[in-house]
Amino acid sequence: MITFGERDYKLNYWKRTGAYAVIQNDKKQFLCVKDSDSLLFLVGGGVDEGESPENALLRESIEETGHEIRIAEEIGKAERHWISSKYPSDSQHNVGTLYAAQLLEKVAEPVEKEIMCWVDYSELEKNLLHEHHLYLIKQYLDIL
Repeated sequence: MITFGERDYKLNYWKRTGAYAVIQNDKKQFLCVKDSDSLLFLVGGGVDEGESPENALLRESIEETGHEIRIAEEIGKAERHWISSKYPSDSQHNVGTLYAAQLLEKVAEPVEKEIMCWVDYSELEKNLLHEHHLYLIKQYLDIL
């Protein structure tokens, strides 16, 4: 598994294992959620204790977009260490598994407040927060 960044041992350690979806439409755009700082994130999030990554991704998709998804295949795993401006005393560690998925019907209103949007690859490359996710997408698209 490829690792981006390094842990800062002087700070509190915070690890989060997550599952994320790479969803494209017929225009080859990527489904993302955009936060208030215009940073992009793939659909998905943390895996709760006792939950499989796949079940976490299905749950997170409904929470974030209101849509069910169909998981097609696992793309890969990568990890990243970083320090967020929101949590400057924490050395954060995300271990992410990415899955290729298809967007299905809307079954609920999203619980979370981020905006769901479709973006071209160029915007994804500029604004996707997690570089380890972008690395796996490039690997999946065979553009490394």
